[in-house]
Amino acid sequence: MTDPAPDTSNGSDETSTASAALDFPSAFSLDVQQLTALISAYAVSVLDPDGHVVRWNEDAVRLTGYDEDEATELHYRLFFPPEKREAARPERLLEQARTDGQATDEGWRLRNDGSRFWVREVLAPIREREGSLTVGDDGDSQTAPLRGYVRVVHDRTDEYRRELELREEKALTESIFEAQPDLLYAFDADSNLVQWNERFEQVTGYDSDELEGMNALEFIVPEDRDQIGAAIERVLVDGDRVAAEGRVLTNDGAEVPFEFNSAQVAGTDGIVFGFTGVGRDISDRKARERELERLERLNTTIRTIDETMVTADTQAAVETAVVEAFEAAAPYQFAVIGQDEPATGDQQPGEPRSWAGVDATGAADVLSRVLDPPADGPEASPIETESVQCYHSLRESAVDAWRADARERDYGSLAAVPITASGRTFGVLVIAAADATAFSDREREVLQEFGATVGHAFNAMAVRRLLYLDTVVELEFKSSDRQDVCIDLSAELESDVSLDHVLPLTEGVFVYYITVTGVDPAKIRAFVDDHPKFGEHRHIDTSGDESHWEFVVYGPTITGLLADYSARIRSQTVDDGVSNVVVQVSPDIPVRGLVEAVTEAYPDTQLVSKRTVERPIETRGGFRGRVQEKLTDKQQAALEAAYYGGYFEWPTRNSNAGEIADRLDIARQTFHQHLRVAQAKLLTAYFEAGDTSGDERDN
Repeated sequence: MTDPAPDTSNGSDETSTASAALDFPSAFSLDVQQLTALISAYAVSVLDPDGHVVRWNEDAVRLTGYDEDEATELHYRLFFPPEKREAARPERLLEQARTDGQATDEGWRLRNDGSRFWVREVLAPIREREGSLTVGDDGDSQTAPLRGYVRVVHDRTDEYRRELELREEKALTESIFEAQPDLLYAFDADSNLVQWNERFEQVTGYDSDELEGMNALEFIVPEDRDQIGAAIERVLVDGDRVAAEGRVLTNDGAEVPFEFNSAQVAGTDGIVFGFTGVGRDISDRKARERELERLERLNTTIRTIDETMVTADTQAAVETAVVEAFEAAAPYQFAVIGQDEPATGDQQPGEPRSWAGVDATGAADVLSRVLDPPADGPEASPIETESVQCYHSLRESAVDAWRADARERDYGSLAAVPITASGRTFGVLVIAAADATAFSDREREVLQEFGATVGHAFNAMAVRRLLYLDTVVELEFKSSDRQDVCIDLSAELESDVSLDHVLPLTEGVFVYYITVTGVDPAKIRAFVDDHPKFGEHRHIDTSGDESHWEFVVYGPTITGLLADYSARIRSQTVDDGVSNVVVQVSPDIPVRGLVEAVTEAYPDTQLVSKRTVERPIETRGGFRGRVQEKLTDKQQAALEAAYYGGYFEWPTRNSNAGEIADRLDIARQTFHQHLRVAQAKLLTAYFEAGDTSGDERDN
């Protein structure tokens, strides 16, 4: 060690270079020796007033990598990295020590080989006062001559690096802790909160002062506390890793569903300190589960209704089945069916036709708000948009009428489903659900399709009912609108045209059976070849000046429009481009809407007359008698033998034509002739009522 030594010169001039420079008296030497003994574990050096090294101990030599000869007269600033030198850090520390009596610093320093080490150092001035030297001073002593500085350095490289690693680990942990989108928490053994992340505060609504020490169950809604308490006990007592679901009760009373995954925190000696874990918001998952559950129940309800529609005879029976099925399904409170215009003269617009789960007054109130929403209410009428309209969170609606009714009848949302078929609206189905967020986009799609299914069922029933009604309404239209293919054909060819029958194939595609009078078939064929609405065609036969044709016609057509209103063409004849059409419609169909639809689609058309027609009732026996009158004995024998002998069985016949002919003792060719004529007479009797509309469009 190269400690400053006591002055032993006794007036002699033999001193070391450093001693000569500072001329230390014995009192200072003693003080430095004592100081060195106290800090023997530190690197100690002495600087002259300009900052050059004049003495240092062995630890200083070892720490810096310089030998004693190299270190002497090195300037203090050379131990600093370049960036600190440029910032004049060494000079500021010397100035601070000189003026304040001490300067402390912590940072990187340089060894002889250029490597760095982290130090904490203290720099104190050495002053001469009253014949002695003192280390460190302040106040008036600053006037005493400055003889140099004492520098004490503590190597903290390893400690600093450990602290740095700890800080980095802590920063990483804290960043992960705070960056988590989930709740992170730690509770002590008494289930009191001791640590949490910022997300915990955001979700619960409590600030940090309020959260400190709160019990775990205070954050859980009362109904879920038993199950969460049991889960905590399993973690603390049994040491299990537990996943549990419960609703978090926020500071403002809101309830948020969470899934908690918790584990015990214990020491190596088995002492349990508490538990920690993660809480994940499962609101979206719960909403999806509720939606899937509602969707499944909706599909189940619709399947039940579909089965009823297959067997129902009337529209009223279907409507009753619909509202009762929805009212009976768990997610729904009630259901109502009504429409925005009267179907008959006795019914008022907006009047409910069927309802379940609500009284007549409530049904009318709900229906009127949906069909004619208030100015400050949500959405438009489903009749106007022809799409399902949904109304959510009605118990908190800003519209007084909606909010009051929802609270009185305890429903949270409504779905208004238009009952439509081929552009015609038969009414609206209103369904109420308890859940404020019911009727998701997927449910709306299902309900939209369901409304169309019910509409087509109503339309089909009206068509079937029309076939058997004793009384029908006949509408006679006169038209010269050449959008109608029969009128266009007649006008272009200057001929008479009659529509014998229309057979629907698919949506918008029909087969027309037409008789044209007084025109060469080649001319007819040339016309339809170039016509955009005519497709494939076939010349069936010619009788005199009449030719009979089969045409495939692409819509829109007046036949399809009438079918949308459950109406059918009774007859249509066209004379030189002027058509007379007789349409039959059920008495319970709104005639005004039908007439408006026809005249809007075909402007050059007008209603000529409207009349109620009584149709005779024909019994099964009457029909049989009418057919038998047309059949000869041989034709009837051929028909009966073929029917009862299994000739018409499919896919494999029980008898062939030769076997039946043998039974009748006639030739096979003769049997075929009798059978075909008999079949033609039977079918003529069936179709001869003059029906040209064909079967129901959707069959």
